[in-house]
Amino acid sequence: MDAATDQELAVRVLGPLRAFVGEHEIELGPPLQRALFAVLALRSNHVVYRTELIDALWGEELPTRPEGGIHTYVAGLRRAFEPGRGRRSPGRVIASRGSGYLLRAASDAVDLARFERCVETARAAVGSGDLPEAERRYDEALGIFEGAALGGVPGPFAAAQRDRLAEVRLGVVEDRIDVILARGRHAAVIGDLRTMTREHPLRERPWSQLMLAFYRAGRQADALAAFDEAREACVRDLGLDPGPALRDLRQRIVLGDPGLTVPVRAETAARAPAPACRNLPRDIEGFIGRDRETDRVLSSIDRFGGGSGRSPGARPVPPLRVFAIDGMAGVGKTSLAVRLAHRLADDYPDGQLYLDLHAHTVGQDPLAAATALDKLLRAIGVPGERIPAEADERAATWRAELAGRRMLLVLDNAAGAAQVRPLLPGSAGSLVLITARRRLPGLQDCEFLSLDVLPDTEAATLFAIAAGDVRPAAEPEATEAVVRICGNLPLAVQIAGARLRHREAWSVAHLLDRLGDEERRLAELRVDDRSVAVAFGLSYRSQAPDRQRIFRLLGLFPGPEFTVRAAAALAGTDVRDTDEALEDLVDAHLLDQPRAGRYRFHDLLGVFAARQCREEETEAARRAAMERLLDFYVLIVDDAEELIRPHRLDRAERPPGDSGAHRFDDRAAALAWLDAERAGLAPLVRAAGEYGLDHQGWQIARYLWGFFEARRLWADWIACYELALPCARRAGDRLAEARILVGLGVCRHDLREYAEAVGHYRRALGLMREIGFRSGEAGVLTNLGNSYRRLGEVAESISCQEQSLEIFRESGDRPGAGIALANLGERYRDAGRFEESIACQRQALEIFQEFGSRGLEGNVLDNLARTYQSMGRYDEALQRCEEALAARRDAADRYGEAETLDCLGHIHQAAGRTVEARRQWNRALDLFDALDAPAAADVRAQLAGLARNG
Repeated sequence: MDAATDQELAVRVLGPLRAFVGEHEIELGPPLQRALFAVLALRSNHVVYRTELIDALWGEELPTRPEGGIHTYVAGLRRAFEPGRGRRSPGRVIASRGSGYLLRAASDAVDLARFERCVETARAAVGSGDLPEAERRYDEALGIFEGAALGGVPGPFAAAQRDRLAEVRLGVVEDRIDVILARGRHAAVIGDLRTMTREHPLRERPWSQLMLAFYRAGRQADALAAFDEAREACVRDLGLDPGPALRDLRQRIVLGDPGLTVPVRAETAARAPAPACRNLPRDIEGFIGRDRETDRVLSSIDRFGGGSGRSPGARPVPPLRVFAIDGMAGVGKTSLAVRLAHRLADDYPDGQLYLDLHAHTVGQDPLAAATALDKLLRAIGVPGERIPAEADERAATWRAELAGRRMLLVLDNAAGAAQVRPLLPGSAGSLVLITARRRLPGLQDCEFLSLDVLPDTEAATLFAIAAGDVRPAAEPEATEAVVRICGNLPLAVQIAGARLRHREAWSVAHLLDRLGDEERRLAELRVDDRSVAVAFGLSYRSQAPDRQRIFRLLGLFPGPEFTVRAAAALAGTDVRDTDEALEDLVDAHLLDQPRAGRYRFHDLLGVFAARQCREEETEAARRAAMERLLDFYVLIVDDAEELIRPHRLDRAERPPGDSGAHRFDDRAAALAWLDAERAGLAPLVRAAGEYGLDHQGWQIARYLWGFFEARRLWADWIACYELALPCARRAGDRLAEARILVGLGVCRHDLREYAEAVGHYRRALGLMREIGFRSGEAGVLTNLGNSYRRLGEVAESISCQEQSLEIFRESGDRPGAGIALANLGERYRDAGRFEESIACQRQALEIFQEFGSRGLEGNVLDNLARTYQSMGRYDEALQRCEEALAARRDAADRYGEAETLDCLGHIHQAAGRTVEARRQWNRALDLFDALDAPAAADVRAQLAGLARNG
């Protein structure tokens, strides 16, 4: 392996997490560091991105700086595996790949891989009839487990994997028992099965194995008593009877079915196949993608002896397998089901049936279960006179007819579990593929596959196939844009390609231009009887009226994602009711849920919802909904600002009876919520202007000041404030206009666009003086003085700070006076008036300590350090820097921390300590780069200067 040692890496996850290099066990460190290693180990030789690691370690409970935690844990693991590695040397065991990491390991380094290989070999032995070899391999696989997988490892990923691997292990135990039963050693497994049924009373497979073991051991009464125990557990915990397979086994035991006394293999081999019936639709030409879903179905079937190329009679009859494929309209569910059915047809020689259940068919109601059963029974040759009139009797006849057959059944376009449940076979040997626009959690013993849209490359390929010529390849950028506008939805991509195919005069760019108009987009995505809007409309109209209303109102939401509370505000509904409605819409694939508590539309569904809102809601209703939404955001953004910037001057007016129920626990929680909302903040301000809700527009922007400043999001800040400025002007609020101008000035100053900053500040200063707001005037003078300083206008800068200090002192505003003193101290330092500078900074420090403003303390301490450096008093400068770093970190001010590290670099360079200067500047550079701050260029220049000078 490519590691810091020639010895092989070995990882154990099937028990307590452990890692070895040769014979030496590696100390994996604290719990969360072990959790990170577990993720890398289970995905060895694949890149795991930082965002995935953050989700795996913390889920929704994020710490303040999760990226820093990931960096720390990776560094800790690298020290453990490669103790001699240099700090900036690339990791050889844990390698960096862009924004992620990868664990390099041999193919069998992780014990899970060895376990899976043993299981695969065992199942192959079952398929070939070598039952002794199968039992040996199952025993070998189970011997690899040393306890609960990932024992003691915290985090949501580890918990999910622990549950998954426990389920996998239990399935292998059941497979092993099947082999032992097939070898005739019934009594040997009764004790184990007794334990399994006590530990997993709702798992029907061990109950059926126990009943069969008792029966074959001559203990028919015990077999029936076992069924009674299973039924009691199901009724007690689920309110349901056991499934049809267990009930069928009980009936066969009561009747003394001779087929139960011999292995199922022999029974299956002796039965002649029934005449086959086949009515599958033709396979889809140009089928693209879905490899993961296909592999999952095939591997699941292979676990039970399926797989083409072997005679069905040469292997055990597999249990009934049911797969439910769900997804939004047009995502390709039917195409996948039909493709799978054709691929697996040879493994189900007794017939392959297709039935459209018409849950979403224009002009047709969903098939009733009785009607569907009539169609199925006739399809397999049951004469009409033998088909009972009642639905439950038809279902019983259907199950009886399928007993002993190996049938493949495609139930397409299902309305729900209740429609499908009577159509399922009751005995082993068959495969059912169900497609539905809704998730079907009510189906038991079913595997679920939820389809998403296609990846970019596959969607572009599908578009090219549908277009049928070279135009997509000749216009790759336009093709990429068309696919993106279609949201990678297969139906939309195919229709767009078909439109291009039948318009030889069009280019892809022309098609893109037609699709670019959002109001025309759905009309463009229609060809013959295929229409994206019609497909969406069927899903929409299948919802209850209250669900339809909230769906279409959400089409007004201006951002990419929304929370339950935001949706409740928009719709004017109770939060709990809204939560239920959103979850229903997710189940119907009319909404996506990228993570718990947050929702979004597929792009085209968002367009469809907006269209329905325009058509079905009055203009007044739409404006009222938007006003409710913006009022909600004003209050919640104000709540966040209260925690991020508690000493601000202005606050939102609270409506009567406001409970503050949406308040955040702390500053970190407020910042985390705003991080999640970030992409939708500017669209909210824009929507406020479009709806004439100017007061809410400038307020939302104003109360985002602390967030933008804390995260140094200059581009977002400018975008929001430039949208808010006309809102403030139209509202006639001169103070709001001045404050927005000040915010723009701060952004331009931080981006080193000092002349532009001065222009904004001067306009704001004029407004403050016009309305007589003296504290505001002082604040603007402070900022104006800072920008004058950067332009080299030292006298103007000092004058502004002195005027500001005078106003703050007149008004008794001590925090404001502290800021003015701090700035004036900087200006005196620039002018070489060091003692005056120190005096000002000490006064400012006293004020900020009085008010507990750790961030501002850090700023003053940093400036004191720079003054001491200018005076050659390096020891005092270093002491102030260390104090500044502590304050910056307490305030979670990463930009300020970088500034102080830069200051440390300058002090060490001035004192002749080049190595230490380089170290501090490298630390500063890492932070500035992470913040995408212009100051990073300065630090690089300083490091380059050190390199040139040796």
